[in-house]
Amino acid sequence: MEASGGDERAQAAFGGGRDAGSAKARAGFHLGRVFQVAAYALLLTAAVLLYLRRPEAAFLAAGFGAALWFLNVRATLIRKHDLVKVGGRNYRPRSEVEADAGEDSGEDAVE
Repeated sequence: MEASGGDERAQAAFGGGRDAGSAKARAGFHLGRVFQVAAYALLLTAAVLLYLRRPEAAFLAAGFGAALWFLNVRATLIRKHDLVKVGGRNYRPRSEVEADAGEDSGEDAVE
């Protein structure tokens, strides 16, 4: 009984029993965090440039800051939902892609 309780706690700590690949992905580099820091730095820069009466430069800094903020949201959602790129602009959950790959390889083995 004691061992199973420890296993449940270990699974909860590592994402509720997800595979080791997604646990590794969550422990790695956060590209969204880089975008977030850069976005806030550019927005702060835009505020300083407005204070210094440089509206053209402030507009550019704010525009780049907003673009980086959207990239932060995109990277965070991809990481949070464990999405993988399938084709040009399409993303699907890793579990669905692996299930489709398993079905495809199973069909080849039967034929």
